[in-house]
Amino acid sequence: QGSKQLLNNYPVYITSKQWDEAVNSSKKDGRRLLRYLIRFVFTTDELKYSCGLGKRKRSVQSGETGPERRPLDPVKVTCLREFIRMHCTSNPDWWMPSEEQINKVFSDAVGHARQGRAVGTFLHNGSSYYEGTDHPGAQDEVFNRGMQDGSGD
Repeated sequence: QGSKQLLNNYPVYITSKQWDEAVNSSKKDGRRLLRYLIRFVFTTDELKYSCGLGKRKRSVQSGETGPERRPLDPVKVTCLREFIRMHCTSNPDWWMPSEEQINKVFSDAVGHARQGRAVGTFLHNGSSYYEGTDHPGAQDEVFNRGMQDGSGD
C-alpha cells in the first residue's frame, strides 16, 4: 500500500492514505499535522510506555517500580520535527509550530496514550474538546433556570 517516506535520510514511512488523511484533517496547522503523523508513526504502546522526549528528569532515588520508560525513538522524533519544519517552510500558508509547541504535541500524545484515550481528543485551553461534537450548552441553561425557580437559599 503505497508508502510515503517522510524524509529521504530517515527510515520513517506512512501510507499515502494516512498522509492524505493527515493533510486534509490538519487545516494547514503544523501542530495538527504533527499529531496525525505521531499517531501514524508510533504505536500506542510505544507512546504509552515511553517517557516522551525524555526531557523531564526523574529523580533516581524515588524508587519507582515498573518498566523503565524509554524516550521515544529519537530517529522518528527528529524525522517528524524536521519534516514539519520542512513542510511548513515549503508551504508558507501552513502554520509553523515553535520548538515548544512541537515538544508539547509529543508530550500530549504520550499523555493521551497513557490515559487510553484516542489521540483525537485534543485539549483546548485545558478543557476537553471532542472533535465534531456540539457542546451541550443549551440543556445546561434550561437546567440552571429550573434550579433557581423558587428554591430560595
